[in-house]
Amino acid sequence: MTPGEVHALAEIHQLLSRCTQAGDARKPDAYAECFTMDGVLELRHETISGREAIRSWIGAPSVIPPPGDGTPGFVSHHLTTCNVEFSNPDSAFGRTYWLVTSATGLDHNGFYLDRLVREEGEWRIALRRPRTLWMSPTSLLHAS
Repeated sequence: MTPGEVHALAEIHQLLSRCTQAGDARKPDAYAECFTMDGVLELRHETISGREAIRSWIGAPSVIPPPGDGTPGFVSHHLTTCNVEFSNPDSAFGRTYWLVTSATGLDHNGFYLDRLVREEGEWRIALRRPRTLWMSPTSLLHAS
């Protein structure tokens, strides 16, 4: 890797961490800022296009229902192995594995396929395709 790529990789890792934590905390502005102005979040059954639409989507009530017993609920994404390949100094492709925990334990896992670009001097996600590999029989997502 070139010194420029090493620096860019550190910036991309920070971007992925910010995005993950903002999503878990349901912080629409912080989450949306991780995407380009025309960024796309391609979910299994829905595609959200544009930063403002992504901001509205993450700001809407969660599809994961709160626990019925009144205890606090949570989901926590944990990023694991991440491979980034640079196309040129301002664009890259990444594949990042993740695990999600909840009050019930390991809930589901999978990976993100990301197209990353430098926009306005910062790395952002231009296209994100989350893919789920496994889901616990007790996953919170079964209730959504």
